Amino acid sequence: MSSQKVALYGLGNMGYLIAERISSQFSLQVSDLNTAQVERACNELSAEVITCPEQLAGTNYVVLCLPHPSASLSVLKGILPYLDANAVVIETSTVNPADVRRSEQLLAERGIALIDASILAGVSQMAAGTASLLLGGSADVIARAKPVLDSITEKQIVFGPLGTGAAAKVINNAVAHAAMVVVAEAGSMATACGVDIQKLIGLLSDEQMGMHRPLTYRYAKRIANHDYEGGMPLSAALKDSALALELAHSERVPLFAIQASHTVYELGATAGYDREDYAAIAKLWADWGKPTVPAT
Repeated sequence: MSSQKVALYGLGNMGYLIAERISSQFSLQVSDLNTAQVERACNELSAEVITCPEQLAGTNYVVLCLPHPSASLSVLKGILPYLDANAVVIETSTVNPADVRRSEQLLAERGIALIDASILAGVSQMAAGTASLLLGGSADVIARAKPVLDSITEKQIVFGPLGTGAAAKVINNAVAHAAMVVVAEAGSMATACGVDIQKLIGLLSDEQMGMHRPLTYRYAKRIANHDYEGGMPLSAALKDSALALELAHSERVPLFAIQASHTVYELGATAGYDREDYAAIAKLWADWGKPTVPAT
């Protein structure tokens, strides 16, 4: 057990699991609006309740696991005058890079270090110790925080400067949430057409098929290398997309994500990319001044 102190703000479903893991290696201080959770942490984890910010004198690390970016900033404003200058703040809440920068500016008043350590996992993964932390910040501050990070989980990915871990988490969630809509639409179309759902799941989860191929082949190999020669022409993808819309219309299945994506293929064809591999839709974002990968 380390003699260093860790203060954790936020004892929600994820926060409490983090508290369990930290308390196994550090002296833990806790704060939450839910008094029942605070009492539970005291009884089960031998945690010290933070009743006033003066208790943070001598605290080495502050971990934030809060439900909204404004909550993180509010907590930091309240405790800032009482933090030791050599303390490290670890932001595990789901926030945007701009939120991290606002926290950085606030903490800079006293020279206090900050990293973002977004959690990529559900509560079951955190409980099992298989969660991942997506890290952003300077290498030396991440190294200083490593004992606490390791107590949470050993699976850590450093993405780069401050805010990049938070950005990676938000992007990952955006993809998952958008894919959820596509999957729901696909399932509705399949059900309407009498397609066996379990076989459809097997098809879409095959590494050479629907869900994997756009990322592991077209993005990782073609878009990343700016290689759009050969392959399946964008014009063919546009035709297939039109067939999907026709099928959904005939079965009276409402589409949202698939309908919207069809527009992108239309724009790609209009831009003159119709004879290139359909990964060339990525060139549209470069045309708009926001390339999907760095220029070679």
